[in-house]
Amino acid sequence: MGRRDQFVRVEVEIKHETELALLCVVAEDGREIWIPKSQVIEAGSEVFIKGDVGTLAVTEWLAEKEGLV
Repeated sequence: MGRRDQFVRVEVEIKHETELALLCVVAEDGREIWIPKSQVIEAGSEVFIKGDVGTLAVTEWLAEKEGLV
């Protein structure tokens, strides 16, 4: 498992947002996955709210768990 400070950038569209998570459509394969906001790296991200399309930076361990890498 990667350290928390390592991250992966993923191209997504944010389809829905709750207080704790983002429902993202992954551009590469069209999958919908929930990403906990606690696992989003703001400094590396371009998208933050419903309707945004672009790069989302997430922790490496979550990217590996969700098959994003």
